[in-house]
Amino acid sequence: MIPGLDSHRALALLGFSCFLCAADVSADTVQISSDPFTNSTSQHMTEVEPQIYANGSTIVATFQQGRFFGGGCSDIGFATSTDSGATWQEGSLPGITIWAGGDRYESVTDTSLAYNAAFGLWLVETMPVGFGNQEIFVSRSADGLSWDNPITVYSTSSGSFDKPWITCDNSPTSPFFGNCYIEWDDVADGDRILMSTSTDGGATWSTPATTADAAQGLGGQPLVQPNGRVVVPYSTFSAIRAFISDDGGNTWGPSFSVTSMNEHSIAGGLRDFNLPSAAIDGDGRIYVVWTDCRFRASCRSNDIAITSSADGVAWSAPARVPIDEATSTADHFLPGIGVDRNSSGTTVGLALVYYYYPQANCTSSTCQLSAGFVTSQDGGASWSNPIDVAGPMSVTWLPETISGRMVGDYFSVFYTDDGVPHPVFASADAPAGMFFESMFSTCVGCPPPAKGSPKVASCVGDNCSSTSGEEPVAEEWQATAAQSESGALRVSADATRVNIGAVLPLRVDGPAARNAVVDWVVEEGPSGGSVSNSGVYTAPQSPGVYHLIASTGAERARLAIKVFTVQ
Repeated sequence: MIPGLDSHRALALLGFSCFLCAADVSADTVQISSDPFTNSTSQHMTEVEPQIYANGSTIVATFQQGRFFGGGCSDIGFATSTDSGATWQEGSLPGITIWAGGDRYESVTDTSLAYNAAFGLWLVETMPVGFGNQEIFVSRSADGLSWDNPITVYSTSSGSFDKPWITCDNSPTSPFFGNCYIEWDDVADGDRILMSTSTDGGATWSTPATTADAAQGLGGQPLVQPNGRVVVPYSTFSAIRAFISDDGGNTWGPSFSVTSMNEHSIAGGLRDFNLPSAAIDGDGRIYVVWTDCRFRASCRSNDIAITSSADGVAWSAPARVPIDEATSTADHFLPGIGVDRNSSGTTVGLALVYYYYPQANCTSSTCQLSAGFVTSQDGGASWSNPIDVAGPMSVTWLPETISGRMVGDYFSVFYTDDGVPHPVFASADAPAGMFFESMFSTCVGCPPPAKGSPKVASCVGDNCSSTSGEEPVAEEWQATAAQSESGALRVSADATRVNIGAVLPLRVDGPAARNAVVDWVVEEGPSGGSVSNSGVYTAPQSPGVYHLIASTGAERARLAIKVFTVQ
């Protein structure tokens, strides 16, 4: 129980005193979770559709684990860091599905999360699937690590719910400080939008209400301005609209237009609904991003478009995020935006994670999917060079759904109070009897990878030196040592820092690996985990630095992996 309750490259954040500057250096990502379930009815190992939120130095990410083809997943997973992303602890929410202590649901979907500063609680919204009911749940935690069984927000035997989203009013100056709001739509009623409000930290929720004009749409993301106004931008597939409440969610005004939207069809059979992503800065200005082809000749591919509003009513003209030239062959989609809440005016920090194909007109067998990342230090007036944080991946490495191969329908980035943006994203390796799609973020002080080194925007100059007081990375923990003495055999992985118990596919390349059998061993023996014959590493339950040895003939490569948990 909760105490006090009745029942185009990887990111190196080399300093805490600046956001992201212009120089490109090598760095690494960190795997924060992997699918722990084994039920035969869903696809393993798969994790999709993450969301992330931060309060102080605590970061919580949530996501689907074990995706079902027909909808939902085995359970909602979480990964929590209490030290601004340096280390993580993963788990699964209890009491929702039968695979994690629940009593009736086999599947759950569409998670989002928020922190309630007035009550000191984390709230994760989920939507169980099946069993004849339509329900919205909320799970609560005081520390982001130990979670109560879910509270029912609303339950009915009719309808068909979709795409819920939660937010809380964390402005002490707001007359509705501590209120939380959940938005979702009822597909059976033409995507009718519904809103529910809690005034007691998520313990109880109001009867769902429609907008004044009974608006229809999906993918709404409510945000709360410092004066307590709730603004909810949402999609109608052909446009972005919004509505507001100025009375703490007692009533919801009529919807109004934000902008039209026009998307080039995404190739390769990838699942994509072009849902907007929204975030808010310290002044209360709201930023919305989506996928749009209006800036490309003949709508041949997509850019990420952005608009903003100071009051939620009047919106700026859509602008193109200049990830590359408008004449490029690339296609950009599935954006998630984060805004530094401690910035305002002309120095607002923005961060954008997205997926892309370098060639828009690819096929399911040729599409190369990567996750990219860009930032702005002036509210979107200018942007950093793009960086890759995942990929390239084949879309066939992703789980199948009724709407296509899936990494997620929406994504997000969140800033910790030190001004560092933390994206969370799915990355996959080639299946080997099972999928290998897991959740990743970026990390501070990570070693550079051994192969395909993603470049990142990092800081330069004296102002970007680390002030964390952490010890430098040990020499033995440098992934650049992961090659044989001759260089003919190289071994690499998507991450060289993983949680205890994580599963991590390894890769070998080089002349010595061609048409040769590669032998694997953990140098420390069973205490350091295990590696399968196909090169899949399972980390032990004990933190430490362990060394994975790949050998073929006289060639021997040694890769160091740091296994951690929350300190």
